[in-house]
Amino acid sequence: MEHVPLQVGSAVLDIGCGTGATALKLAEKHLHVTALDARREMIDRLRARAERAHLPLHTVVGVAENLPWPGASFDVVIGESVLVFTSISAVLREVRRVMKASGFAVFVEMVAPPHPPSGLHEEATRVYGAREVPTLARWQEHFCAAGFVPSVLRSGTLWSLALEVAPVMSEAPVAHEQLASLAEPEVARALAEHFAWMERFGSTLEYGVFFLIPKP
Repeated sequence: MEHVPLQVGSAVLDIGCGTGATALKLAEKHLHVTALDARREMIDRLRARAERAHLPLHTVVGVAENLPWPGASFDVVIGESVLVFTSISAVLREVRRVMKASGFAVFVEMVAPPHPPSGLHEEATRVYGAREVPTLARWQEHFCAAGFVPSVLRSGTLWSLALEVAPVMSEAPVAHEQLASLAEPEVARALAEHFAWMERFGSTLEYGVFFLIPKP
């Protein structure tokens, strides 16, 4: 986000915000941030974090396929590992609708190799609930069909991304409730499946940071 043209005072929509790490960072930069997630527990956590940090933030429980705002409401739309869990074409149409003509979108998403290893798509659905993990060419088709001109800001394997963020994550403060959640059987099982997934597919599956501007 340091390499995209964010302007102070811009209206930003964070789709699938989770507990809001990115939304809070953007609010610190004096952007008018609206965060949306389908899970109320995620929105409740984000609201609590925003209150503790004394950051103004608008939060909404809703789904990305049906955004509850009129057209041309936002300067910027962002999403991190969100589209693969949705109807991609439907969400992108909604993003294009709520984005101003002068705006842009940034999405960070998984990218399947042109010739994926056996079981990749089936395991992505089983482990993560992903509906579709497109190839780079397929992502381009999705973006263009929704009315965007796409470009790739950066890309690489999931392993390279994991290695890059590991030092940052190790320095981040860990909340008590996060530590407690690690002891829950369901969380432990999910983590075990995630690490098994990364060991099997992390060196071949890629990620892309996509920058989208509306077609003229």
